[in-house]
Amino acid sequence: MTLSELADQITTKLSDTDAASVVTCKKFLNNRYRMLFESALWTNSMGTVSTSVAAEDEIITLSDDPTVFYYPTSSTVASTAPKLDFVVAMRFTETGKADGAEIVGASWMQFFQLDPNQWNNTSQRRANPSNFVPLPPDASGNCRIKPIPTPKTAGTLFALGKLKFVEMGDSDSPVILGAENSLLSYAEADMLERSMQYQKAQIKFGEAGNMLQICRDLDNVQPDKMNTIVPMIADYWQRTDLV
Repeated sequence: MTLSELADQITTKLSDTDAASVVTCKKFLNNRYRMLFESALWTNSMGTVSTSVAAEDEIITLSDDPTVFYYPTSSTVASTAPKLDFVVAMRFTETGKADGAEIVGASWMQFFQLDPNQWNNTSQRRANPSNFVPLPPDASGNCRIKPIPTPKTAGTLFALGKLKFVEMGDSDSPVILGAENSLLSYAEADMLERSMQYQKAQIKFGEAGNMLQICRDLDNVQPDKMNTIVPMIADYWQRTDLV
């Protein structure tokens, strides 16, 4: 269902179809859509970005167009797709090599407690990054990270992350599977609160919570997917090393 269709169903049900109520209902729907979008790492909210990294780059800005992205509008292309909001997983591939290695996110405090010298960009400490620390976004809102250690050689950084939220326009539909029923219940409860029908609103909020759980199950349980952690073991390890 599109934003206009969702708003029409709610306002018609409540016999509150004047223009101001329709506009307000659409605002409620988008506010609840943002809440729902930000509440989990939904499959359809994720995307990938790759960017070139030069040797000795201390801060990397992930401003490139995404390779995999969701379509907030039917006309979305890579250049107009949402940018990364934050990084979930990352891999660094050295230039000239086919295979990369995972680099793991960590907090600033962890590195300062264990070895603050890892932050220093000195020639004897540079190597292929094994960790990264998320940094505040730049002035344009682009995601940034600090690789640790600082790269010794150039390469390509592949990032999997959550993409920025984009509000729905009148002809747009939510990208999250099964979100419509939850949005209908939440926005109807908001409209009931708007008209000071608080008891009815509380009932609808309870229904919305149940619909949200169904939405989570649709994303995590019904699709044929399984979340596992597979350790990456170097080729030179022997079976006896694991005994």
